[in-house]
Amino acid sequence: MTVDTWLLHDTPSKRFPIYTRSNAAEVMGAPVSPLGWSYVWREAFGPGTVRGYVDFGGFDADEFDGPEDVYGIFGGYFYLNISVMFVEMERMMPGGAARMAAMFDSGPGMPPHIAEDWHANVACGARVAANVGRFMAGEVHPDLDVLHDAAIALRAGRPDLASISPAEIIGRLRSITPLLDRAGCIHVQIGQAGMIAMGQLVELLAAVGRAGDVARLGTGIGDVESADIARGLWTISRLVRGSPALKAAFAPGIDGVLDRIADLRFHDLFRHFLYEHGARATNEWDLIYDTYETAPQTALALIDAMAKQGDEADPEAALNRNAALRRECLADIRARFPGQADAIDAAAAALATWFVARERSKNMCVRLVHEARMGCEALAAQGIAAGALDDRRQFYMLLSSELDAWASDPTAFTDTLRRRLADYQALDQIEPPFFVNGECPPIAEWPQRTVRDIAAAADGDRLTGVACSPGQVTGRARIILDPSDPGALEPDEILVTTNTNPSWTPLFLVAGAVVTEFGLFNSHASIVSRELGIPCVASVDGATDRIKDGMLVTVDGAAGTVEILAGAA
Repeated sequence: MTVDTWLLHDTPSKRFPIYTRSNAAEVMGAPVSPLGWSYVWREAFGPGTVRGYVDFGGFDADEFDGPEDVYGIFGGYFYLNISVMFVEMERMMPGGAARMAAMFDSGPGMPPHIAEDWHANVACGARVAANVGRFMAGEVHPDLDVLHDAAIALRAGRPDLASISPAEIIGRLRSITPLLDRAGCIHVQIGQAGMIAMGQLVELLAAVGRAGDVARLGTGIGDVESADIARGLWTISRLVRGSPALKAAFAPGIDGVLDRIADLRFHDLFRHFLYEHGARATNEWDLIYDTYETAPQTALALIDAMAKQGDEADPEAALNRNAALRRECLADIRARFPGQADAIDAAAAALATWFVARERSKNMCVRLVHEARMGCEALAAQGIAAGALDDRRQFYMLLSSELDAWASDPTAFTDTLRRRLADYQALDQIEPPFFVNGECPPIAEWPQRTVRDIAAAADGDRLTGVACSPGQVTGRARIILDPSDPGALEPDEILVTTNTNPSWTPLFLVAGAVVTEFGLFNSHASIVSRELGIPCVASVDGATDRIKDGMLVTVDGAAGTVEILAGAA
């Protein structure tokens, strides 16, 4: 069997040729399901993102051919188009493409941006500058709150999906499409303005020799919605920690724990958590993957892990400590550099506005995707009951354009969906190229995933990465690759993994610090880790191979270093 003809494989854009897995792997690390891609991205989020670039001022509408100019799918893997960002930044300022490249976890072999005559567009550059100016002044597009409220209302109005017809469920899915389109538009605008705001702060701090203060000024902001996941679970974990009966219920393991718990307060808190945060998960942007609502055991495992941690890890106390650190840093800059202090203060405020807006926007998007997911789960259950599906995942092998035909005669797709699922699973065994530049190698030529042969770091070695959240912690390293299986992580150990997203952040309240192979200062988990007061160093090359399980390490989140003190115990 080969997957060289997989149905999700774009032709790279001629106008915007460079695509990257950087940041994209954080959004969707695994292969994307056909239904998830065609329904969420191709039909809705992608077109909305194209319009967002145009509305933000960076491009004229006729410069885009379609959604593939902003997002790519190659061999089933999700890519960001970085060429479109390069062009927009160059229109704003000379050298803007190089600055944009520095904001990405570029990895080896970043293709250079090659300027073309059509890239120059003074009018577009001026429009973007005006929009960025408004954002720097604290103005966020009003559609953010409108769509956020719409996503909450959609959840509140969810019908009993098991009792309505497939046609009615598909109608509900189609009603979500315009909201996802608008969400794509506002989400990309927030992202653009925020990265520019961050770039301005970095430059201002570097000019006064305080480049290392970026992490300090990005912490203790408050009102970051993704941090609410950890706070909600923390509250429940305190109940477990203080109750012998609840500890006893968790002791045999997660399976069946809810049946063993008689504490009504626990059940009330957990139901509320699932209602508020049930959309979140490791691969929350793709319809096929489980979330806290569809697989509550993942949240229960996190509660069990967090219950081991003492009250000193309280996220509210950490937020207050980091807010004080931020204020002290700003006060010190004002005392030492009074001439530049106002500009730095304004840039730091804009960065804070971005962090809050970006996480609110992401939460809004994920909520919308989840409401579509729950409709799909109901359809999959009906397909299984009718004998048309052997496995719920087969339903997600459909394309959005096939939904109506499937609802009319699901058995007509049975063999096709079986074959697609087999090919889809095979994609997970191959390694996608980190970059695609104008041409993508045939899928059949992609290498199989193998165990990497990277030597372990030696005692005394200092690994470097990106400083994402301040603080210095020493502890034993623990390699964790799946947030739904956190049992090996003990309080105050150093969480080491490939990349993280907000679904990992409850583990930050167990860990003493976080080290990742991918991600940068602007990654979602970095933003949330600063809110929770956990030191974080990202983009440490080969971290999960060079740092061995049980090594004693010191993580300096302000300096961006990981020092190996001793081998595994």
